[in-house]
Amino acid sequence: MKKYLLLFFMFLLLCLGSFSFAQSAADKKDKIQAMRVAFITNQLDLSSKEAQTFWPIYNEYQDKLDAIREARRKEMGGENKRNTDAMTDKEVETMIDNDITLRLKETELIKNYHFKFKSVLPVKKVAKLYRAEDDFKRELLKQIKK
Repeated sequence: MKKYLLLFFMFLLLCLGSFSFAQSAADKKDKIQAMRVAFITNQLDLSSKEAQTFWPIYNEYQDKLDAIREARRKEMGGENKRNTDAMTDKEVETMIDNDITLRLKETELIKNYHFKFKSVLPVKKVAKLYRAEDDFKRELLKQIKK
């Protein structure tokens, strides 16, 4: 029953999202976050105790991961950054070095939080978490294409 309720909630959010084109980026991000929470909760079948300890850690992880990814977008973004032919060799080298540094930070963050997740969830649920994150991304892309 819990799974059907969560699926209905996700469907409702998707429908509402498709009708509101003029909503702000923050509203869209909030809706996606709510869909992610419902999807992961459904996939992991978290007990109330597990959910109570897991979600604060996961939300902290997502915030830090989003910050690193935003820094990478800023570093690699913009028309000038994409046109490496117009950049000096030193500028290109700096851009690439900074990107690699941010990728390493992201990997280190994932590694650190992997241990935190294992401290509050059974290892099989941690594995399901990683699969659920990938499945959620695929599902979200399908919805965006529609």
